[in-house]
Amino acid sequence: MIKHLLKINTYILVGIVLLFIFLPLEASVSVLAGFGLGFIFVLTSAWVHSKFLHLEEERFTKFFYRSILIRFFFIVIFLIIILSLSKIDELYFTVSFIISYLYNSVAEMILFNQTLTNKSKK
Repeated sequence: MIKHLLKINTYILVGIVLLFIFLPLEASVSVLAGFGLGFIFVLTSAWVHSKFLHLEEERFTKFFYRSILIRFFFIVIFLIIILSLSKIDELYFTVSFIISYLYNSVAEMILFNQTLTNKSKK
């Protein structure tokens, strides 16, 4: 699952790097930071998924939802730190973070659903 997310996001990262040609440096860095923060959140979710999928379904579900809550608080803390301590463009950062987070979450849920479907067929 992590390999799929990395592969998908490599193409997006190339597109973001191309933004450095068209956007001012501050805006490009903001987009890259927003994308990176959203991607890190989803990548940690994929890691939890792959690390603990072998658990029975009830335990895995409880663990997975608890990890979502913990990761959410870390993301909020990182958002506050980044927006308060850095001089990045808040609009570019926030929009790229939201888009990255939503896109990666949908991709993760699709992969997660495929894994659970394959697991239940066995």
